[in-house]
Amino acid sequence: MTTQLIREKFSFADLPAVNSSYDKVREAFKEKFKVNPDGIAVNSETYFKGVKPAITEQYGHPCFKTLGDFSYTKGNGAPPKSVIVGSNIAVNHGDEAATMTLEVQGSWQSQQTWSSESTTGLNFSSKFTIEGIFESGMEFSFSTTTGESKSETESKTATAKIEVTVPPRSKKKIVIVGTLKKETLHFRAPIFVNGMFGANFPKKVQDHYFWFLNAASVLKNTSGEITGTIRNSAVFDVHTEIGQTEPLTVEELNEFMALN
Repeated sequence: MTTQLIREKFSFADLPAVNSSYDKVREAFKEKFKVNPDGIAVNSETYFKGVKPAITEQYGHPCFKTLGDFSYTKGNGAPPKSVIVGSNIAVNHGDEAATMTLEVQGSWQSQQTWSSESTTGLNFSSKFTIEGIFESGMEFSFSTTTGESKSETESKTATAKIEVTVPPRSKKKIVIVGTLKKETLHFRAPIFVNGMFGANFPKKVQDHYFWFLNAASVLKNTSGEITGTIRNSAVFDVHTEIGQTEPLTVEELNEFMALN
């Protein structure tokens, strides 16, 4: 599995998602330095009477939202079940046994659906990749964004030619059978906020007009989580089966005679 580094710059617009606000950021600097700052900054953004360009940008002190590694847990799926994906019937209206070759066509669909959300409201506009393998052996790999739901469907077909001997005035049903498996995986990945916030003061504080604090000192909450679900529905072990011999009904024989 490929390791991915997904990170985006933290924005003041993200403050509500981590239970913070402009005033709370300002208050964190006031508590630390005992002086209320004129302005605050994060990355290229400023608020109140923040110095421009933002001091966090001028002095190279960024703040990021970083997406951690994904983990997967098995969810509640459904027990495997046998399904018929195609059929044909070999019919012998004659008075003697007959051997015939019958073509059987089958069709079915495999489907994967997924959805994701942020439990804290911290969103990523960048796409991130979800990839892995279900217990059935089916692989999944797709790129998505926070809050996106999507579905992919693949159509498959199979054709078989079967030689079958049918007794007189009888029929046999030939079917293409597979095992339908429905699986569910839940995924989650942590979100970390790390980096620096800045503040400019109306007078020198400890010999400086500008000071910086790390995100953990400014924000009460510096983590979040993205969670989601992947569902897979697919047919495996496709094969043909020949059914038991069934006598033709009187109605079937009469219908054949009427046509001939």
